[in-house]
Amino acid sequence: MGRHASSLRVDTPCRAQAESGTERLVSPTTKGTLWAVSAVAFGSWLPLFYLFTHISDDPFVWRSWMIIFQNVAMIPVFMLIPAKNKRWREKTRGLLLYWGEDGTPKRIASPLDMLRTPALWMVISFALDLAFWVWAATLIDPLVVTIIFQLALIGLVWMAARLGRKVSAGDRTSPHVISRKHWTLMVISFVGAALVIWSETGEVETMNWLGIAVAVAGAGTAAGSMWGTVSTGRIMGWPGIDPNELVWNATFSAVAGRFLSLPLTLAASALFFPPTDRSFELTGTTLGFLSLLGVFNAAGAFSHRYSLYVTSSLSVQRIMFFSPVLQMLWIWLFADVSIANPQALLIGAGIVLISNLGWQSKTM
Repeated sequence: MGRHASSLRVDTPCRAQAESGTERLVSPTTKGTLWAVSAVAFGSWLPLFYLFTHISDDPFVWRSWMIIFQNVAMIPVFMLIPAKNKRWREKTRGLLLYWGEDGTPKRIASPLDMLRTPALWMVISFALDLAFWVWAATLIDPLVVTIIFQLALIGLVWMAARLGRKVSAGDRTSPHVISRKHWTLMVISFVGAALVIWSETGEVETMNWLGIAVAVAGAGTAAGSMWGTVSTGRIMGWPGIDPNELVWNATFSAVAGRFLSLPLTLAASALFFPPTDRSFELTGTTLGFLSLLGVFNAAGAFSHRYSLYVTSSLSVQRIMFFSPVLQMLWIWLFADVSIANPQALLIGAGIVLISNLGWQSKTM
């Protein structure tokens, strides 16, 4: 590990010249922004597909089927990403690594060390994230749940910035950075997204502390599942910085993490939602929407990981708050849901737009 860590910043004149020429054509921040826009375009469809596929009282069985279709759709991604190191066994061993105090990967030496691996928390998060979202929506107003879930993106950015500070110890360059100014813009974007979601109604019908607690836990696990794949992808390829390699690693970790989370989702189903007459049934329509869900999730996740890896700037992630704007459009067009407060929709969309017009630089 020490030899690898010391080689992180070894640059040759040819490499530096090539990188400089590439950045003159398209800067890393611009690349990250474009990939984030692509992630929004694909990811904004997912809530509509969730609506059409969740047809039972058991969110964990629904999550299990989602995991299967998401993983199947991820398989072509492995062939599309032009990564050179696709050694499966080596990557699998990377699931047993954790970040040491000095910002370098360490291999677990005891069962207690397993609690420090991002892969473990990724597996747990995949089993709970969206299942908690659906569960919370049965306890409190779904719009409140959706707003709370938008905090997952801020959680992702916080964890990325935290690891960035750790990795940047010594002479290493931080892979993820964000300044106070752009933190402020990130929070403003969240407020705009909340207004967009709120535009569907003017009243809160159901509220209780259990529903809020489940929704907050869901947002936390959603951040954990997103960051778990990104962090595991980086730790597997340490100290590499090639986006193609990192995205392949992250995709591998996402597929492995979802597969390993299946026993947890099935156990939670048996524990909290015993079988009833309204059990989950796979119809032709449901299969079609699950297939679309898997494809759009694969494309959205693929784009989101590139947006995190091609630039160190985390501020481009606030573009992801445009997703609720498109979500409202798709739900309005295809789910026969009216927008009760169009003023809130326009104001919220305007806030998200303005907060994304701030100058973006490589060092934010």
